[in-house]
Amino acid sequence: MADFSLSVTCLSSAIAGSLSRLLLHPVDTLKAKLQVQKSSASPQFTSLSSAFRYTLQQEGLKGLYRGLSFSIAGSLPAVTLYFSSYELGKNLLLAYPRINDSPFLAYLAGGLIAETCACVIFVPIDVVKERLQVQSNLKLYSYRGGFDAIRQILATEGFFGIYKAYGATVGSFGPFSALYFLFYESLKKRTAAGEQIGFGASLLCSGIAGSLASWLTSPLDLAKLRMQVVRSAKAHGVTPHFQYRHLLHGIYSIATQEGPAALFKGAFARVLFHTPNTALVMSLLELLRPRVSHLLSS
Repeated sequence: MADFSLSVTCLSSAIAGSLSRLLLHPVDTLKAKLQVQKSSASPQFTSLSSAFRYTLQQEGLKGLYRGLSFSIAGSLPAVTLYFSSYELGKNLLLAYPRINDSPFLAYLAGGLIAETCACVIFVPIDVVKERLQVQSNLKLYSYRGGFDAIRQILATEGFFGIYKAYGATVGSFGPFSALYFLFYESLKKRTAAGEQIGFGASLLCSGIAGSLASWLTSPLDLAKLRMQVVRSAKAHGVTPHFQYRHLLHGIYSIATQEGPAALFKGAFARVLFHTPNTALVMSLLELLRPRVSHLLSS
């Protein structure tokens, strides 16, 4: 595979990540709305389509795009850090002959390294984005926008309010990234002709990898999201909807209180978001890097 400089990867991933987020943010919003509701005899939403119709009726089109501008602004550095740390971590590990003989270990570890590093930026963005997306459903807070959300969180929960559940986020997205890069790199090796993979092939490989990884880690994402969006309840004197001590306790509580099937609440929406998201981001990254490299060197 062709090697690209850190600056090329950073610029290419920033462009790819922004375009993908712009196109797919509404699906991410609907996923969050589905995941945050408890299983009951009469849930607010029964499907992705019902969540879509309700949001349009009650909040208008802007309800589907809540948190978008803040998410894109924060995702620019986060996505560049994500792909850059993956490439660095993977290449450092592949320098060892034993790991190079079994590269799947480098892909798995590289994904975990990438998520752990990027979560320094991703977690505050994720917390604010998801609270904005579901605040009309939970009614625990009222944020006018991303920066107002940060102001209120700092005032009521302190600085670490935007970083609580950092471990849960890494515990959720770490396995997702590890599995995604493992699946993608494995499929890429079987598909790429020569050093560079084509746009169509990358789109297919990354889409398959993203769908598998997102489905397998849906229970982790469900518990993580609930921990993030209800964190402000105690600060406002309200009993939280979900009282999870940590990620594994959240998964156990959901399975025992709502049934094992509830662990995959919003899983279809998650796959519906991550499949095109990972496909677009990675295929655009693969497409842009040689072109950006040529542009910067000319």
